Amino acid sequence: MDRLQGMQVFVRFARTAGLVLLGAACAGGPAESPVPAAAPEAVGLASERLARIDEFIERMQREGRVAGAVVLVARRGKLVWLKAHGFADLESRRAMRVDDLFQLQSMTKPIASVAALQLVERGLMRLSDPVAKFLPAFANLSVAVERAEAPGGFALVPAGRPMTILDLLTHRAGFPGLPPRDSPAARLQREAFRSLPAELDFTLEQFVARLATVPLEAQPGAEFRYGPATIVLGRVIEVVTGKPLDVALHEQVLEPLGMNDTFFTVPEAKRSRVASPYAVRPGQGLVRAPQDPMAPRFLSAGGNLFGSAADYLRFCQMLLNGGELAGARILSRRSVALMTTAQVADLPLLSVPGHSFGLGVAIRKADDPRAWPGTPGTYGWSGGYNTYFRVDPKEELVFALFAQLVFSPADLALQRGFHEAAVQAVLH
Repeated sequence: MDRLQGMQVFVRFARTAGLVLLGAACAGGPAESPVPAAAPEAVGLASERLARIDEFIERMQREGRVAGAVVLVARRGKLVWLKAHGFADLESRRAMRVDDLFQLQSMTKPIASVAALQLVERGLMRLSDPVAKFLPAFANLSVAVERAEAPGGFALVPAGRPMTILDLLTHRAGFPGLPPRDSPAARLQREAFRSLPAELDFTLEQFVARLATVPLEAQPGAEFRYGPATIVLGRVIEVVTGKPLDVALHEQVLEPLGMNDTFFTVPEAKRSRVASPYAVRPGQGLVRAPQDPMAPRFLSAGGNLFGSAADYLRFCQMLLNGGELAGARILSRRSVALMTTAQVADLPLLSVPGHSFGLGVAIRKADDPRAWPGTPGTYGWSGGYNTYFRVDPKEELVFALFAQLVFSPADLALQRGFHEAAVQAVLH
């Protein structure tokens, strides 16, 4: 494989890993309500202000900045707003439907984090456990430190301590990632991935084994790096459960929550419901972007689940309820509290200003003027194609956006406009 092909593999991996950083009103086709429905005013929301969400999305569509989207808002356990806008596919002019399927990308991470916390609750692993306890290839780690006088411009030093499960959940494992650096470890990682098949035609086990051969960029536990940590966590889940990641997530999270439209492999009968991804290109407008394989060999806990808006609402409502939905106890209240408590004080990512980081989710800080409007303690995450969710425990509010537009940290207009319209709908 030549250098260009190698870079294509790395870029494709980075996107799938999630490194590209994200009465109910229904339209666009039938969909079973994921939670009970109510009129907005019945739960303290203003209909005319919720309508601003629709006005905003429609303006973005007219300006050629998004092909289409599904938006939802729920409060106090009731769905009040679920609407589809624009097109799921521009070429065929297929209208977006509320039950369309989206590449969730990094919104896979909170689901995998919940699955890992379930294993902790069952006593099958601890947050303090070394990753090497389950993946021996991560024993005896080294860190690539820049040294101009050394061969290759770097030297290898031993890791100061083992990488732990908690490090994986908080992106402090030491792997290269975001914010990006042209570090020796990042260059070595790209080089290691060049020999992998260009279309992600490899398994999670193969990928993690390759990653384990690359020195770290930072000492375990020292710095936040948004990279492949959750992918490695997915492999740990496989080893601990003795099951492929898709089976483990289905049995532990998706099936108990009734998330019947969320999967790594999209069933043939449902593939016509997958919304097409696009990117905005200067001088070209919206152009078709690469789509994740609908039947991948590489099962990434970091980013290649497909799912619907209604399904993800069930996941969010479970978290808001303290780990339970409709009689299904997924996590203990204590685990949800741990997940949504700051572990990393500040996130060095442009896409989440004014946030700290817990276990798999960002958490809005109380004292940072950079944070978007809302309640301190609100938490959530987003995906590389502008899928976005937030859960506000104080206001008992869930709001989420599902688009298929390649995310750019330099342009947060879609997520921010949706976010601001949603939170301003709260009356009391």
